Amino acid sequence: MNVSTLHLIPLFWLLGAVVLELSGTYLLKRSDGLTHRLPGLGGVVLVMAAFGALAQAIKGMDLSVAYAVWGGAGLVATAVIGALAFGQRITPAGWLGIALVVAGVVGLKLL
Repeated sequence: MNVSTLHLIPLFWLLGAVVLELSGTYLLKRSDGLTHRLPGLGGVVLVMAAFGALAQAIKGMDLSVAYAVWGGAGLVATAVIGALAFGQRITPAGWLGIALVVAGVVGLKLL
């Protein structure tokens, strides 16, 4: 593997962590407070796997950047999934909050 490929590996782990966390959170919502056991169990397993992928990602990148990207991407995508899949409304204040999170993550990465 060349050096540029090695720098991509933590990003793939981070992307996997985001996807796993979003999938797990979706299933937890579908479990209706863990009253539906199968989606609840799946959600818990996927969220745990997301932490495992995040642990792999931070082996090759700064913790602050990895956690900010993971949390920020998860927050934004979860809000969009909530609106699309569950009909939840994002208020103007919510959109402002999402924009601030994105700006914060971008600022952290650039500074």
